[in-house]
Amino acid sequence: MFTWLSENASAIQAIAAVASAVVWLVYLQILVGGIRRNKRAWLSINQGAGDGLNAHVLISNLSNEPVYLRDILMSVKDGETTKRAFITERAEYSREDLDDALSGTLQGPLQGGDYRSLGELREIFSRAGISNEPEDVEKIDEIEFVAFGATHTTAGACKRYRLTQDKNGNTKIEPTRMQTRRLSRWRCRRIARRAAKQVQQAA
Repeated sequence: MFTWLSENASAIQAIAAVASAVVWLVYLQILVGGIRRNKRAWLSINQGAGDGLNAHVLISNLSNEPVYLRDILMSVKDGETTKRAFITERAEYSREDLDDALSGTLQGPLQGGDYRSLGELREIFSRAGISNEPEDVEKIDEIEFVAFGATHTTAGACKRYRLTQDKNGNTKIEPTRMQTRRLSRWRCRRIARRAAKQVQQAA
C-alpha cells in the first residue's frame, strides 16, 4: 500500500489539488450568489387598508438596500382599449394641501423594509384622468401597476388586479396573482418607452 502511494504520489497530489479547487469554486459560487441576492432589488405591490375604490395601493421595498422610486405607471384595460398613465406626481392635491414639496410626488428613496402608499384607488383614478363613476368603473376589466426603481441597477415590479362586483353592487379589487412580478432591466425599458409614447400621443 505504502509502496503504491509512493509510486503514485504525484498523481494523488494532482487529484487532491483538483478536488480542492472544485470545492473552493462551489463555496465561491454560493458566496457570490448570496451577495447578489442581498443586493438585488425586490419591490412588492399590494392592496392596503380599505376595499374597492377606497383601497390603498402600497409599494414595499423588501430588499436590504434602499431603492429609489423613479416612476409609477398604471394601465387600465377596458374591453379592447388600454389606457396608460404615469401616476408618480400627486396632481390631485394643491400645493396648499401638502406639508412639503416632496409630499406631492411618489419619487424618492425607499429604505429596506419601508413602504409607501400610492393613495386610494379613487385618488389614483383621478390622478390618471380616469372616471371613477360607478357606470364607468363597471366597464374596467383589469388594472396593472408598474413600479420603476433603481439601486446599482434598474429595478422593476408589476402587479395586476381585477375589478369585480359583489351581489350588492359593491366594487371589489382582487389580484390576478398573489406574488408581485419582478421585471428585468430590458422589460422595464420596453414598458417605459411604450407607455411614454402612448401618453405623448394622448396629450
